[in-house]
Amino acid sequence: MGKPLKILVVDDTPSNAKQLEVVARKLGHETIFAEDGLVAIERYQSEHPDLIFMDIMMPRMDGINAVEHIRALPAEKWVPIIFFSALESVQDIIQGLEKGGDDYLTKPANLALVRAKINGYARVLEMQDAVRQQTIELLDWRNEAEEQARLGYHVINRLADADGLKDPLLQWFNIAATTFSGDLMCATRGPDGVLYLMLADAAGHGLAAALSALPLTQVFYGMVVKGFPLTSIAQELNRKLKAIMPADRFVAAILAAVDIDHHTLEIWNGGLPDALFVDAEGAIQKRWCSKHPPLGVLPPGMFSALTETYHFHQAGELVVYSDGLVEIDTGHGNRLDMAMLEAVLRQTPRGRSLEGVRDHVDAYLRGQPGHDDISFAVVAVPLEERKSLPVATRQSVQQGPVSEWRLELAWSAQELREIDIVPAVLGLTNQIRALKAHQGVLFLVLSELFNNALDHGLLGLDSSKKDTEGGFESYLAQRAERLANLKHGQIDIILHLHMEDEIAVLDITLADSGQGFDFNRYLADIGAPENVDKGQYHGRGIALVRQLSMDVAYSGAGNRVWARYKL
Repeated sequence: MGKPLKILVVDDTPSNAKQLEVVARKLGHETIFAEDGLVAIERYQSEHPDLIFMDIMMPRMDGINAVEHIRALPAEKWVPIIFFSALESVQDIIQGLEKGGDDYLTKPANLALVRAKINGYARVLEMQDAVRQQTIELLDWRNEAEEQARLGYHVINRLADADGLKDPLLQWFNIAATTFSGDLMCATRGPDGVLYLMLADAAGHGLAAALSALPLTQVFYGMVVKGFPLTSIAQELNRKLKAIMPADRFVAAILAAVDIDHHTLEIWNGGLPDALFVDAEGAIQKRWCSKHPPLGVLPPGMFSALTETYHFHQAGELVVYSDGLVEIDTGHGNRLDMAMLEAVLRQTPRGRSLEGVRDHVDAYLRGQPGHDDISFAVVAVPLEERKSLPVATRQSVQQGPVSEWRLELAWSAQELREIDIVPAVLGLTNQIRALKAHQGVLFLVLSELFNNALDHGLLGLDSSKKDTEGGFESYLAQRAERLANLKHGQIDIILHLHMEDEIAVLDITLADSGQGFDFNRYLADIGAPENVDKGQYHGRGIALVRQLSMDVAYSGAGNRVWARYKL
């Protein structure tokens, strides 16, 4: 037998009430009594019975009115009411059931039937208790889940949000299939002013997918601000995911570096639909298809971070999007696919691509969530004349003397192949308080001096090749090939922070073991920094260093350079 019931017997005839009490007691249940409808209502509110037997014809208030009052009262559980009356017509039975009764027994009582009714309702009430307990547990779980979701939503949005997403060149939108989006958009500027963008699409949906993509944010933003190249960022993102995520969790992604000054777009695509460069007329000038598995699939030793660089010669837009955008299906054969997306881009004026695509997405979804998270981003790519150098004139921020500090580093051929030298050096200089505020400018100076030493001194490249048709892409390919095959050579870097005539300065010296280059020719070509040829891509690095430094001096065969930077 299950839990004993508390049974309320309402009858103005004591013998009838006693008869029901005997049956209930033999079944192990407790009985309470009321002699009319008014007392029944009081007992119901004070005793909270589990089951009620209700007579109809009683003084003061009959059973029908009493049941109507009881059913009008607020209740946390269902209490079955069995009318137990001498009225036996069909109309009486129908009236009792319509007024709130659950069952109807006629007098005189059939005791076997009474026992069966009590046992039947006991089983139903036991199931009701189990359902109520499960409901309470589910409600507690739901409240906890909602609180976790609220906290998760707050944390995820805080970690994923960045000022770079408000870059004037960038427009984007995300439509989540559930509360949490497995698509992640990140954007920020590097110390050289290049706009870096990442669109990540984690496997699955909801919170699990969002958590899979979340570790990418700190790696992406942390490496971009330190000046790491796109290839190194891709490698570290893959290593991070592979190390912490289960095998069935991976993240398709596009990484992009938009360099307006050098007119280049560099893309790494692992598992996402084609990235597009669309010109002012809506024609697709360049398509970057996926050439790599998603992040987190391959171990570091098998992962390829090879990027593809495009040198643009006209203004346009870089378009990236997740597969949820080109897999919208209304279920009636009406699908927004890649061909239709490209048609929308052709028909929409530049500057309004995001608006045009969003309108089509909304028309397809019709207010309903998609089957997958949907992300779309467009980066305006202007074609600016190269009339000036890409950075503003630096301003001195150092006040007072500095302690002398000196760092000497030597990089072998193997280290030059395997290490991102400039970010590594800046990681050390960033530990010096006096240099912290100058990391952006120091990145530009060190990058230009180091690239000259590596490209011209050790690799023997001619940067004037960049100015020829297709020369930029050819130059990058040749650089990658020669660096991969570099077996001999060394670059020395010396940094010396000290006071000179009561001025805090940082002396930067780079020397390479190569044959050097004709620096006098480059200096003659570029002239003063303000006279840099607007169409010329080579030689600008030297002009940039001269603009940012107090003094620059080349010596030897061009394989040694010294620059003095004022703090």
